[in-house]
Amino acid sequence: CIGQLGFSLNLAISRSKYDIIARMDSDDISHPERLEKQITYLEKNNLDLVGTAINLIDENDTFLGLRSYPQKNAIFKKIIFKNPFAHPSVMFRKDFFLKHRGYSGGFNSEDYDLWLRMRDSIPRWDNMDEPLLNYRIHSNSTQKSKLAYYECASYSLREFLKNRKMINFIACIYHFSKALIK
Repeated sequence: CIGQLGFSLNLAISRSKYDIIARMDSDDISHPERLEKQITYLEKNNLDLVGTAINLIDENDTFLGLRSYPQKNAIFKKIIFKNPFAHPSVMFRKDFFLKHRGYSGGFNSEDYDLWLRMRDSIPRWDNMDEPLLNYRIHSNSTQKSKLAYYECASYSLREFLKNRKMINFIACIYHFSKALIK
């Protein structure tokens, strides 16, 4: 059940004996060199978290397109309106993840909530330009994305109430509007 994904991920990560965690979904395809390239990039740049660009594929493995994500400082600018990472492509340090209390349970967009909470600690994060994951798009993903926009609106409202920054209120209206037109 997707509602328990956050709990399951937290449990697996907390019990892992490794210092670096690579995230991936069961229906996606990781490129053979993904782990090696991401670990090298993470270590070389002394990062807490690194994501990658992704190739979008359908249920029959047909290539649909390439999706890139913001890099370095652009992540901080874009995060208010957009999830800056492809969740199944991220690799992060376990201690950094645990320091931020992991995923909140019961959400479809548990990753976006986590990134917003991490942002306040000024993390060292980046995205690689190279697509190292084939991300599967399912025909039933529209309903999930509508719910995710409502969740993102609630995260933005939380950030507005916490920081009293007008940009967070605008982001709340933006995400809510996206949910209404989905």
